[in-house]
Amino acid sequence: MPLNFDPAALPLPRSYYDRELGQLGPERRGWAQGRCPFHKSKSGRSFSVNLSTGAFHCFGCGVHGGSVIAFVRLRDGCGFMDACKTLGVWWQITPSERLEITRRAQERAWHRAREIEKAEAERSERLELRRELHVTQRIYCEVDARLHELGPQGYQAEVCWSVLPVTIDDFRLCESAYCRASKLEDPWSLQ
Repeated sequence: MPLNFDPAALPLPRSYYDRELGQLGPERRGWAQGRCPFHKSKSGRSFSVNLSTGAFHCFGCGVHGGSVIAFVRLRDGCGFMDACKTLGVWWQITPSERLEITRRAQERAWHRAREIEKAEAERSERLELRRELHVTQRIYCEVDARLHELGPQGYQAEVCWSVLPVTIDDFRLCESAYCRASKLEDPWSLQ
């Protein structure tokens, strides 16, 4: 073991992975799940972390390792010594190395913040489209119920009949937009 390496100074796996990956899920049998940083995970739960050893395994892309150091080596594409310097467990670090480590950490934090902002914006858009879809459906149901009450003729029935096609078109547009935003199959596409 190198004299400059202090394994006792390694961060606790739970706090380190929470900071690097975002909030991990609850602990189950010593493991917790989170979003894999090595591939675009749809579920956000394919990456498992051992909370006592720091070992990790992704069931989506297959990446795995036995410690927090192995994680940093894979993520940053660096050697043992550079990973230890990044983690702050290597005692001899030049000022330029410290600056580079800080720059990389800030860059990762910036990218994580952008991903969170993007995900929140997409979620807000989906929620707004879903709300619009429900309102349109409610209007359609009310017009349809009113038509059943009134019958097919009369002035009020004519007004309802004139509103119905517009409501159906609006419903189709809302549903298509919601499906696109939610990455679902659009039932109204002509493909």
